[in-house]
Formats: sequence, structure tokens, C-alpha cells
Amino acid sequence: MQIITSHIITSWSEVDQLKKSWNTLLHQSDADNIFLTWQWIDSWKKTCSANTKPFFVILKQAQQVVAIAPFYIQPYRLLKCINYNVLRFAGDQGIGSEYSNFIVQQEHSIALKEQLWSALVASHKKSHWDIIWYSNVASWTRGGETLIAALNKTKKLKQQSREVEFANTDLEKISEQVLPCLSKSLRTNIKQTQGYLSRQGQWQVSFCDNPAQLEEELQRLFTLHNLRWQKAGLQGSFARRPEMAAFYSHFVPRALQQGWLRLAKLECEGITQAMQIGYVYQKQFFALQEGFNAEFQNGVGQVLRYHVFQQCLKEGLTDYDFLGQYTDHKRRWLAQKRNGHNLMIWPNTIKNMIFNVMTIWPTGRYLKPL
Repeated sequence: MQIITSHIITSWSEVDQLKKSWNTLLHQSDADNIFLTWQWIDSWKKTCSANTKPFFVILKQAQQVVAIAPFYIQPYRLLKCINYNVLRFAGDQGIGSEYSNFIVQQEHSIALKEQLWSALVASHKKSHWDIIWYSNVASWTRGGETLIAALNKTKKLKQQSREVEFANTDLEKISEQVLPCLSKSLRTNIKQTQGYLSRQGQWQVSFCDNPAQLEEELQRLFTLHNLRWQKAGLQGSFARRPEMAAFYSHFVPRALQQGWLRLAKLECEGITQAMQIGYVYQKQFFALQEGFNAEFQNGVGQVLRYHVFQQCLKEGLTDYDFLGQYTDHKRRWLAQKRNGHNLMIWPNTIKNMIFNVMTIWPTGRYLKPL
């Protein structure tokens, strides 16, 4: 067996050199999902803060890339006085990424992931980083299992974990009509809202597949999304996070080109009243964002989701993935809870001794980003 060597990439120009091999390796991995595609990571790279510092670990065998662990470094401060360099997974903030994982050849998954963890330990000794904040691991999947198994075998790294909830509807258990599978109250809501729409005039649900109209439709989604949250006295994600809007503007045309994009809208008398954006990848629909006119009619968003469900079934998709958080709303759409994990990981150093005796997370009040 040829020797496998590890390499640390800390410049964007070096990251760009991974483009040719990235998706090929991803398709061979046990963690192939849209949030790990080159198109997703590259769009994040091109729209993230100019101060973002990449920290990618790669393994090579005979000059061929066989494993990738994509991180970036974010400075944190503990108790307002101790600075930490925290490794975070590429794209984990502000753009809707889920299901973080290492990208490795599937037939040697645990061994390669263990070698990536070991390479991270070795890089720590050169003072590149202090702790790792690894979020949204899909622990129920084979890829999630091998990631955590490899971490558990890396004795020089300590860890804490927290369960996080995800929600997914198994479309293979739903009839193509959808409505008979739903609760009586949800069926009634959808039927009544469709009746209201018909009384207002002509209405329709359509999907954008015209590149020339894409930017205009995206801006409409951003506006409706913000209107939805303004009604609750809050700002929508796109208004609150300009980097998210920039990412969508960059990634969505690429997703359309790849055949992944599903940008749905409900119009009544020529006016768009609700929109939803998601992506189809590996026969699964991933629901990312939505928006609706809160001043129009309650239930219009439900009607749009109903039609998106129907479209998913027509395409023969296996899952409607609601992604993070399991809520009563998602349960009403037949979603089942799936438990993933967030991981806090650190080498056992004097500086990190506090993590051995206290439960401290980068989302709490003690450890904050700078």
C-alpha cells in the first residue's frame, strides 16, 4: 500500500486547486450531500468575510487526494480575557449548511477519517488552532457514524457532544395525493385556503427554471421572507445576514445549472404571495427557506408546501428534508425526528484544562467570537 501523506492548506488559491477532484471524491464518500459539493463550498468561499482564514486538511496517496477536512479559523475569547483559535467547518455560518462531514473514499472511511483527526492533532502542535467546534453532524447516517467512530479512536482528542434535532418526511410512505395522509385540521386548512384563492381569481404554483428571471425571483423571495418575520416583530434571515443573501445570489444559478434548484412560487391574480426554495440532490428534497405575504391569507404557505410535496412525489424523490429543528409544524407534515450532534473537541493542553472540568460551548456566554 502506498504511503498516505497529510497536508495543511491555508490559502484560497490552494483550495481552488481541489476543484477538479472534489466532487469525484465526494461521490465516492459515505457523506455525499449538497452541503459538501464543490459548488456549495466554493460559493461560500466567494461570499464569506474577506478575513476568513481557510484551514483545510487533505490526505494524498500517490499525488491523488483521498480525503478532505474543510475548516476555517475563527478567533474566540473566553471569559473576556483568553483568546482561542477555533476551527469551524467550512460554510457552517449564515448560509444554511447542515450535515458537516469529512470527505473520504468510502471503502477506507474510518481509517481515513481517523488519519484526518490525527493530522489535526499534529497541526495543533504547531499552534494553528486550540479547539474545534463541529456542528450539525448527521449521526444517524453511515457517514456520521464513521466520523464519530474515527474521532473516538483518536485518543489525543477530548470531546463533548450535544444532541441536535433534525426533521425529515419519508416520501415513500406517502400517497401521491398527499392530502389523505395529513391530519384533518391541516387538510381542512389547505382546502379552505385553496377555495379562498379560487374566489380571488386565477392562481397557480410554478417553479423557476429560467436563468434570466432568477435574480428577480430571488429578490422577491428575500422580500417575502422578511415580510413574514416582520409580522412577528423580527428581521428575516436575509435582511439580518447580508452574507446569506450574497451566498444565495452566487449559489442558486449554479444549482439551477446542475438541475438541483426548486424555487417555487404561488401567484394569485399575477401577484406572488408565497415562495419556497429548496434543492434536490441524491433523490432528496432539502427545504432551505420560504416566505409569504403575512397580510394576504393565512395558509397560503401551507398550500405552496402541499404542491411542492406533490412535485417531489412526481419526481420520485425519497425524502422531504426539513433540516434543522423538529417542530410541531414539521410534525404536521409527517416529519420524523432525527437526532444529530454538535461536537466540541480539544487536545488536552494546559490552555484547554478548563474544558475538562466545565461544560463550555461556543454558543454560550463564556466563549464568544471576536
